[in-house]
Amino acid sequence: MKRISICLIIGLIIAIGLIAIASEKEVNTISHQITITTTDDSLSVVEILTIQGETNESYDTLTVWVQSDASNVAILINSQAPDLITPNGSEYICDISSFGIEEEDYTQVKISYSLPKNAEFTKRVVRATDSISVTFDQEEIFTGTNQAIGSAVNLQLYELPEQTLAWYITIFIILLVILLVVLVVYAFRKQKSVKIKEIAEGSEELLTTKKTLLLSLLKDIEKQHRAKQISDDTYHKLKERYKQEAVEAMKQLEDMESKVK
Repeated sequence: MKRISICLIIGLIIAIGLIAIASEKEVNTISHQITITTTDDSLSVVEILTIQGETNESYDTLTVWVQSDASNVAILINSQAPDLITPNGSEYICDISSFGIEEEDYTQVKISYSLPKNAEFTKRVVRATDSISVTFDQEEIFTGTNQAIGSAVNLQLYELPEQTLAWYITIFIILLVILLVVLVVYAFRKQKSVKIKEIAEGSEELLTTKKTLLLSLLKDIEKQHRAKQISDDTYHKLKERYKQEAVEAMKQLEDMESKVK
């Protein structure tokens, strides 16, 4: 009897969870506007969501998602505080049973909270979302449409793409310099009277390393471009430059291999 009771309780909990999930899936976010503003010691975030369902059924709960390092979280539903807010990790389940809101009604949700400075901003989508935008200090840094449930937006707020790219270039140059120094030391030990330029251009090991680094750099700037961290103009200029250098390195390798054969 005890086992039957436990099974019935577990079944009831699962059924309630499935009903809640189904209810959330019936409701879509028409627009989701996120505004982030820098203050003296933190970031102030305000989110405005317009939500609408497809049926005239009323619903009792509404779930919103806020990243875990947020503080001072406040939620308003149609300018009113929910009857009860139950935190569940990063999810906040709002009891709106007394509001009498039907799914087909337009519902406005306002979420405000604070984040530490230099934080990575993350937003996970809990409902199908038609459009979403993120503005940081009055500059729009992200827009998206048709966001599926479970998808996420991750933004490095204080990352400067051009400086990050400069670090890649600096590391690339340092690696080349190290390789060049190693080759020069090796040449002196072997008492070879080859010029540094000839070593750099004629060494199969250096050319292979140069090709590998250039191809890796091309992939990195491709990723940054897809993430909208560098402009189209900067991307095309760098891509053309490094692609040409990679092609030249591969041609020199091919010439060296043909001479060996």
